[in-house]
Amino acid sequence: MANNFLTPSVIGREALMILENNLVATSLFNRGQTSTFTGAKVGDTISIRKPASFTAQEFSSTTTTQNATETSTSMVLEKHFDVTFGVTSKDWTLELEDFSRQLIQPAVVAIAQGVDAYIMGKYTGIETSVGAAGDPPDSLADLAAVDKELNDQKVPVTDRVGIVSSQAKADMLGISAVVQAEQRGDGGRAIREASLGRVMGIDWYMSQNVQTHDGNGPASYLINSASVGVGDTSVAIDGGTGNPIVGDLFTVAGDTSEYVVTAVTGASPITFSPSAKVAWADNAAVTFVADHVANIAGHPNGLTVAIVPLELPAGAARSEYISDRNLGIRVVYDYSTSTKTDTISLDLLCGAKVQQPDLLTRVLG
Repeated sequence: MANNFLTPSVIGREALMILENNLVATSLFNRGQTSTFTGAKVGDTISIRKPASFTAQEFSSTTTTQNATETSTSMVLEKHFDVTFGVTSKDWTLELEDFSRQLIQPAVVAIAQGVDAYIMGKYTGIETSVGAAGDPPDSLADLAAVDKELNDQKVPVTDRVGIVSSQAKADMLGISAVVQAEQRGDGGRAIREASLGRVMGIDWYMSQNVQTHDGNGPASYLINSASVGVGDTSVAIDGGTGNPIVGDLFTVAGDTSEYVVTAVTGASPITFSPSAKVAWADNAAVTFVADHVANIAGHPNGLTVAIVPLELPAGAARSEYISDRNLGIRVVYDYSTSTKTDTISLDLLCGAKVQQPDLLTRVLG
């Protein structure tokens, strides 16, 4: 006999709890308010609000009231993660605890891994780096360099986080200050397990989903234009080998700033961000950062994650969307005529964007 308590609502609440407990990167970054976007689908563009910004003024005899104007940025819903599995008559007789352990947990953990990997893949929008490619941070001096980079970028000193690879974690555990750091326990079980403690004003975490930037090894390029001025965002380059790709970091001789490739066709021209801080001379050398593990450090507001409510399908037997604190998951019960089995589908729709790149930096590994 089927367990009548295993409703989509019950399964959804269990799945949402498991999802939150298994997210690392997604839990650490800003989650945008998305309740108004029900009915969106993958590929749709939504608008996410940015926090209001103000300018500190020196008071004399009067003051000027500033409008708390919130700006917004567009975001594409790029990923629809789904796990659908068959449920046997024997499965339906299980109690919730056993049903969760055997079916819900493996399905939701797979979704959580997919979401976190997607979020960490957004490193390509980060415009600065610290450290050396191929050499994860393994000393207090390395961690101090990260702190300095964030300070130089004027990143708020509160709520800073760092997300590093398993290799970087292993190297950092050789630093006595990291081993002695107090563990944090907010956000879910995965966050607790991943915590390396707070060192140099940064709460450090390990993620299995930190990405490796594996480019085409662009080298020996020169600026191929005599008219690259302040504010430009594209440039022709020539004389080198290996085509640049999106996410490549580079510097130009005569300019101390770092830039990231945001679009490219073949080898040239390249589109980059931020806009050129100084004019670039013709034949100035372009130096690309070598392939690296893209650990990330900075403020959570630098990257926004949007998990958007999914509509309940009219043709499904039973369904439910369960959400809490801008995190949600849809549960759909159905029947497969091809396999002649009941099915349960767990899915979510999401997008992510580096909204304020000046609040983040790559920690090279």
